[in-house]
Amino acid sequence: MSLKTRRQQRLARINSLMIKSIEQKENEITFHWKGELASYNLYREGELVYSGSDTEVTDTGLLPGQPYSYTIEKKRAGNRPSKIIKIQTATATAAKDKSSVNVLQDLIVTTIVTDSLVSMEWEPIEGIEEYSVYRNGERIAKVKDCRFIDNDVQANKDYTYSIQAARPLVLSEKKMSEEKFAIAGIIGFFKKGASEKEAVLERFNLTKRIGTIENVLKPVEQLSEETEWMVRYTTFLENKWLKNPNFFSPLRYFKGDNRGFDPDSQDYRTRADIRVNYNGQSPQVHLSRDVGKTKAYGWMRRLKKEETASEDGIKIETVNTTSEKVIVHLTHSVGNPLVTSPAIDYKVRALLFSNGFFDISGIHDQSPHHEIYIKNSSHPYWQPLHQAESKGLEWMSTTMADQFWRVSNFI
Repeated sequence: MSLKTRRQQRLARINSLMIKSIEQKENEITFHWKGELASYNLYREGELVYSGSDTEVTDTGLLPGQPYSYTIEKKRAGNRPSKIIKIQTATATAAKDKSSVNVLQDLIVTTIVTDSLVSMEWEPIEGIEEYSVYRNGERIAKVKDCRFIDNDVQANKDYTYSIQAARPLVLSEKKMSEEKFAIAGIIGFFKKGASEKEAVLERFNLTKRIGTIENVLKPVEQLSEETEWMVRYTTFLENKWLKNPNFFSPLRYFKGDNRGFDPDSQDYRTRADIRVNYNGQSPQVHLSRDVGKTKAYGWMRRLKKEETASEDGIKIETVNTTSEKVIVHLTHSVGNPLVTSPAIDYKVRALLFSNGFFDISGIHDQSPHHEIYIKNSSHPYWQPLHQAESKGLEWMSTTMADQFWRVSNFI
């Protein structure tokens, strides 16, 4: 078979059922697809919402600002699917959540998976003109129009797509005076190994983890359910020793955690574990929290003082629960109990669904090291969600640029 013939057959398979457009409103989503005269089923979260021959369908009665997963099946004789498309998207938000400064949190991201392609489209972020797209850690594109299509996918492989971008801190949603913006630049200028530009750039990382294409495209009746989720958020200091920037303090050194990324390490500054159990009714949410001991040493590195900061700065709020999903907010602000210094601050919003879907977003200082992991009843081993290396203790200052991240999956 010639290369031209194989390409023509591939295009024919793509064109046999293809999404033309998706329109999102606050309470409804409309799908337009291209396909021959046939019978189609549209499912939302495994529930049948339409069956017929139309190629334009509107799903109504939805909640604003919520993610939804859809399946379009083209039927054949015996009511078996001959073609399947999976879609993840979200309804529009009436007003952005002003309680969160994470611009990624309410961003509408649409992902489409077929047996021959993966496509992603997202709302633009103000102040960003170009996005870098990575697949399994390798950059595959730079785009300006907030979308891309990957035609080079294989059925037996899984893929992780990461969309990365940066923008000047002066364009941030958080209040930033010109004076604070200038201070951030000055700190960056004098920080060894950093640049003034680096200190005033907010960084964004939007990640979609897709299981093997053949598994994602399973018929609806083959979908499984999860009974338990666990999310672990740890902050730690990579170095063995850290010098106190206050030269006149008798506490000259602090003990670090002396390690790299490791979900099971018992050396850390703080740790928060979120556990969600689905018992067939309302999911149960539990938070475990712990703070490592801070140890200070003198010039000869002899122990001077040690103390453990309060756990009270680690808090969880259950925002919404149903029998199928839970939404929780985790906030964290824990400081050094021995000296006056900025606290380690971060915020997380986690959506955990009983069908195995998750959507987790966060914002944190760019110091110290941050690591976030997840596991569930189907995958009982820790899987990394987000890992960020410290840029130096100076980056804990409120004048410095933050890091924004969001990770979701497609199963």
